[in-house]
Amino acid sequence: MANNYYDATGVLFLDRVTPVIHALFGPYALDPSHPGGGRIYIARISETNDPLWEHVAEGLKDLAVELDLAVPASDGDLSIEPLLRLLATHFKSDDNEDLETLIERHGFEDTADLDALFLLATCFDDGHNLTAISFEGCWHRSKPRLYEFGGDGEFISREVCLFGSSSEILTLASGLRQAVLDQQIEAATDLILREILNRLNGIQDAGFRTQLHQRLADRLFDQT
Repeated sequence: MANNYYDATGVLFLDRVTPVIHALFGPYALDPSHPGGGRIYIARISETNDPLWEHVAEGLKDLAVELDLAVPASDGDLSIEPLLRLLATHFKSDDNEDLETLIERHGFEDTADLDALFLLATCFDDGHNLTAISFEGCWHRSKPRLYEFGGDGEFISREVCLFGSSSEILTLASGLRQAVLDQQIEAATDLILREILNRLNGIQDAGFRTQLHQRLADRLFDQT
């Protein structure tokens, strides 16, 4: 029987590690001593640490107690939503629409996703000044079976959020090759356009994104 694995490492870009950073990213094997220069190591390693939302909830509960907040009484495990609302009030971010949407719609199950953690960190800023997350991972299998290996990467910030995987490159290249073989200009155009728009949509500033869209169109025209 073959086993599947996913391992990843990355860094947080911030000013300093604070209780909020420990609470949110502690489950990601946070190492404040490495690599330095405003970057802090995080990781998700198979059979070593699986950063689950329940672990984040435990860290947030400890944080709330440390801040001397009125943590709701609970007979069992305290759900994360009331903790988030409690901390949102403390950090004066309870009117943040993105945070409210996250609390209402996110299931907070299984692995804690970094984009959600980034939003929480920016709303609960206790001096850490987290500006970005860079994370690269790979999936692999104990037996060398076809298409059971690959990698992905994500970059998360207030300005730019991008994600990509090796599988996407293979799919794009295969589709382009078939379009060339069939001489299907529209099909090739759709593939390239979708790739460009995916990158553009990662830019959070709508005005800048629109200007860049137009500038790219002008530059492409100049190349013909």
